[in-house]
Amino acid sequence: MTLMHFLDMALVDFYQLAVLYKLRRPGAGFLPIRSPLPMSATTPPPSPSPSVEPDQAHLSPSSSTQTEFKTPERKHGAAHPVPDITPLSLGSSIRQRQEGDTDRVEGYKRDDYDDYIREDLKSRVFVDLEVFTKNVLHVPDDWKIKWGPAIEAVKADQEFKKHHEEYCQRCGRSSSQEVTFYKPLMNAANAVLDVLSRSTFGEASSGTPQYYHVNDPKKLRGGVINRVSLSPDLVVLHKECHHSEGEQLHWANPLHILEVKPFDGVICDGMNMPRLVVDGIDPVLNHAPPPKPIRYGGDKSTTLTTSTTGSESTSSKSRKRPAEGSRTTNKRPMKKSRTKSALSQAPGDDAGVSVEDKDEGSSSKPETQRQVDPALQVCRYLLEMFSVPLLRSHATVGLIDRDRLQLYHANRSVILVSSAINFSEGDGLNKFIAIIIAFRCLSLKQNGILDTLAKNNTELVKKSEIPRDNKVVQEGNQLQLPGNKPEETFTVTLGDVISRDPATVGRSTVVLKATSGQWPKTELVVKISWPGSGRVPETDFLKKAYEEAEKTDGKWAIKHLPQVFYAKDVVFEKDSTSESVASLFTDAKFAGGSYVYERRTLRIIIQEQLHPLKSLTNARHFGQVLLDTACVHRWLHDHPGILHRDLSPNNIMCRYIEEINAKGEPEQQVYGVLTDYDLSSWTKDLKTDYTRTSQQRTGTPPYMAQELLKGTSTTHLYRHDVESLFYIMLLMCGRHTFGHAKDGASNGAERRVVMREGNRPYEDWFKAPSYAVLGSLKGSFFLDMEAIDLSPAFEDFRMWLRDLRYCFSEGFKCKLSHPSNREETPQWKVRRTGGSAGGVEPTPIPFDDETLGGYVDYYAVVEPTRYLKGGLEGLIIRYDPA
Repeated sequence: MTLMHFLDMALVDFYQLAVLYKLRRPGAGFLPIRSPLPMSATTPPPSPSPSVEPDQAHLSPSSSTQTEFKTPERKHGAAHPVPDITPLSLGSSIRQRQEGDTDRVEGYKRDDYDDYIREDLKSRVFVDLEVFTKNVLHVPDDWKIKWGPAIEAVKADQEFKKHHEEYCQRCGRSSSQEVTFYKPLMNAANAVLDVLSRSTFGEASSGTPQYYHVNDPKKLRGGVINRVSLSPDLVVLHKECHHSEGEQLHWANPLHILEVKPFDGVICDGMNMPRLVVDGIDPVLNHAPPPKPIRYGGDKSTTLTTSTTGSESTSSKSRKRPAEGSRTTNKRPMKKSRTKSALSQAPGDDAGVSVEDKDEGSSSKPETQRQVDPALQVCRYLLEMFSVPLLRSHATVGLIDRDRLQLYHANRSVILVSSAINFSEGDGLNKFIAIIIAFRCLSLKQNGILDTLAKNNTELVKKSEIPRDNKVVQEGNQLQLPGNKPEETFTVTLGDVISRDPATVGRSTVVLKATSGQWPKTELVVKISWPGSGRVPETDFLKKAYEEAEKTDGKWAIKHLPQVFYAKDVVFEKDSTSESVASLFTDAKFAGGSYVYERRTLRIIIQEQLHPLKSLTNARHFGQVLLDTACVHRWLHDHPGILHRDLSPNNIMCRYIEEINAKGEPEQQVYGVLTDYDLSSWTKDLKTDYTRTSQQRTGTPPYMAQELLKGTSTTHLYRHDVESLFYIMLLMCGRHTFGHAKDGASNGAERRVVMREGNRPYEDWFKAPSYAVLGSLKGSFFLDMEAIDLSPAFEDFRMWLRDLRYCFSEGFKCKLSHPSNREETPQWKVRRTGGSAGGVEPTPIPFDDETLGGYVDYYAVVEPTRYLKGGLEGLIIRYDPA
């Protein structure tokens, strides 16, 4: 061991003792603050300066262009009782599986999204068809009377009768191929629309002119699942949407979609999801039990299998199905299912397995693969319909199993699945025609297409002739937004997508480049998201942060906060589809499980364009940005009282500001910026108000604190965010290096942070099958003191990471061994008091969980940087709480 290495190790040991005994130097290393300089959003400099001075610039948004942060009165989501273990947050960025390789070139394969879609499928809620049509399709209660003449006219129409009969005949054939179902179904549906257009039937003849079109095998363009484009079977298009033969449509065109399957056993029965009970009626018990399976001889591929108890039978018209709408008289309580989730079923499960129950009260069985695959397919369509146009609040897709129809509806808060109908005859046929009428009666807004804010949304629905570049559907689209005064509006033109969180349930955040004449000289981004209505808007947090920075010694913090120019929340009207569906979950009763519904608000934020963490070109800038993040994160906690609660690489950005260096020369300096406050909370609320959704655990799993993943912590603490920052540093430095993007197309661009080649460490953190498993992996990392694997480009971070891990490791050990956490020892210690009797007094000594017994706090993060060597020597600590 060399002398220098020995001294280095001794210095580290001294620091660890300093942390242990609180021997800190709070004032050391803070240099004088300089005067402000203009901010630049130019390209990052290729090389760092050897000495970077701290700033004192007061970088406040321009008052001439700043729109005051205003948001409408918020509607709170469902309240939660005081939790023993805080639940995972609904609709947060939490995904059980995360993408480990973050350097992929634009474009994702279908399988990359299926993991996310499977999680969205957990948000399905089963409802009776009549409840579905009333609240989603706005079908009136007296539809049989109001729409009766129109329905009878359709059934008497010769064209409709011909096409409907042809379709039903195909349902009775075991050898019918899927493509043979499309045309007769399309013709039957269009015949309904033709009857409505030829005569006046009051409300039944109003709405959006439309027609049904066979799309398969053509692919729809412009979606997010680019590598394997999807081809829905039938799409419902606006009457003005004309396209030439052979031309592909895009995902902005369909008003609705129908997916057809030529075999039975496809329809979900509701037994593996929460069922919404309305007026005391369980939607599963609302229908007759299915008959025994009917098998056609010699064709195993078309074996007819009955679904589990629920909905209606799977036989076609020729198979003598029970009368439509008949209700079972047996109202015995359902037994609790002990089966695994449908989504956990092994891929090799037999899709044609017949699922039979002794009676309608018996336990359900897992969904077969034949049921799971179409559900995934339907949700892929919903995901794509949400992707373009960007401002679509909800969408509906129909799944057809021969002559049975089931509807799926997603509105970013829930996926509603209806009970099925047999539309071959009887009351089921009446309902089928009524559903087609209902879809036609919907306005574009009731179809989920928000045309009040997006100028081109309506045109995108009607126009199929767009360039083949997938980006074009959103690029060039415009937002028409209200200004400061009611009569004022301004336009924002959208550009490339910077990031996207694709989901049918959740925030579904999209960030795009943008331009606007309102801020002609500023590079902008538009953030469009659907946060929970009960959450505090992130602009409220930022407004408070700016106010605190103005009146305290925190002017430096403004350089580390995002500069927001405009914020708009869109609250849906009381008669909107979103509110109609939400009303179902007010004091809702469930069978077979439960579901917490969270209302969502469309939020549009325009802010300055920043540079991502991965744009940095050297380790020193990388270290300074991470240190800046730790500083501003603690300042937000101490002064405005904000805890971020979602630290991840995507939420750490940087800006470059031209300043005068020590040599008197202008030079661009890098500053870390903490962004995305959607999931933040006021620190006071975290300790006092357990009814808000802010009490839920949030974060991005690979970067979440292990206790939050395992559910052993009942609230989100400051040190949990510190742990997230540690993981960001560890995973970025261990799995990345500096180079060009994977496609190798440098095009003269600077080297940046990219993934390492070969086997990357901590890969199992991105593939853990559950939150608890991931939490255990992280716990082992601390307690077993595994070796820290770093890329050579980030070797200078080793001491920082080692010291911070030491603090966590000792803190966790201290917590495990503390008397309050051991049942076999008293939860208090005895101390002597100075009374006249000289007696003793039992005094509880609780564990300091906020800091893990004093091991993990702000100083544990920043103090090691004073002793870093190499390229990280002399990093600037911006904030001193003392």
